[in-house]
Amino acid sequence: MRTPKALATVAVTSALALSLAACGSDDSDAADSGPTVTVTDSRGQEEVPLNPDSVVVFDMGVLDTLDTLGVDAVTGVAKGGATPSYLDKYAGDDYVGVGDLFEPDLEAIPRTEPDLIIVGGRSSEMHDTLEDAFDGVPVLDMSVDESSYFESARANARELAKIFEKSDEVDEIIAGQEKRVEAVREQADGAGRGLVLLTSGGEVTAYSVGSRFGFLHEDLGVEAATGELGDQETRHGEAISFEFVKKTDPDLLYVVDRDAAIGEEGKSAEEILDNALVRGTKAWKQEKVTYVDAEAWYIVVGGLTSMDTLIDEVEQSLS
Repeated sequence: MRTPKALATVAVTSALALSLAACGSDDSDAADSGPTVTVTDSRGQEEVPLNPDSVVVFDMGVLDTLDTLGVDAVTGVAKGGATPSYLDKYAGDDYVGVGDLFEPDLEAIPRTEPDLIIVGGRSSEMHDTLEDAFDGVPVLDMSVDESSYFESARANARELAKIFEKSDEVDEIIAGQEKRVEAVREQADGAGRGLVLLTSGGEVTAYSVGSRFGFLHEDLGVEAATGELGDQETRHGEAISFEFVKKTDPDLLYVVDRDAAIGEEGKSAEEILDNALVRGTKAWKQEKVTYVDAEAWYIVVGGLTSMDTLIDEVEQSLS
């Protein structure tokens, strides 16, 4: 039995499908009229136009990568949430607001006359709705597999580059990153045990291997400070106490201020962690607490520039 929400979605989709029939037909004809390229996304393979004129993007990591590669075909982006400061031009009136990261604006999208729509991560659940609503317009899901963060993000970047004939550019960027990652891994060997904390609303959650921030350990080679999070941890982290931080006693602390990243008011991460228990850790005493770029760590997942930031910050924390 369908849920009310699902019925509502179907109803909206059906109504819009009728009103957009002409648009969908035109887009299909346009897509069929030019060269195409086969792209692999998280759902399989998809045939998409080569060098499309109009691309709608619902994922900040994808937007980051397209911007880094100098692609100027983006016409519509997800708005209404936090836009990373280095991508703030996309929040302006030159780009159509096509919804947010969780819900598309099916009436706004046709204004972009899209040749291609891209979702990923937080927006991946709208894939089928968009595919049904815009017949003939390919919809890619470029979600990053966080269990192999760097490998998955690089694969996505290469697929996106194929669409815009930017493979040489992306290969050069990735080769540089791979070389730096190897250097960081060498630095991390014997540098101590690290722990990632995320603060939000005055609460603290911890992350270790297998989480959304597991790349710190699995890709960049920083030894995990604890295995106690274990099976109870999810990609969203595990709520912990300051006593847990003191008991774990990491050599390196990486702190993500979620509220700052999404523009929420409240105590900063520095204020929340400034207490006797955290001050008693080796990381605090040795000035090895890194307040990371929360946009790169939390909002922009797997973008070429955001990955540069991750590498930079871990590299600096180990120097």
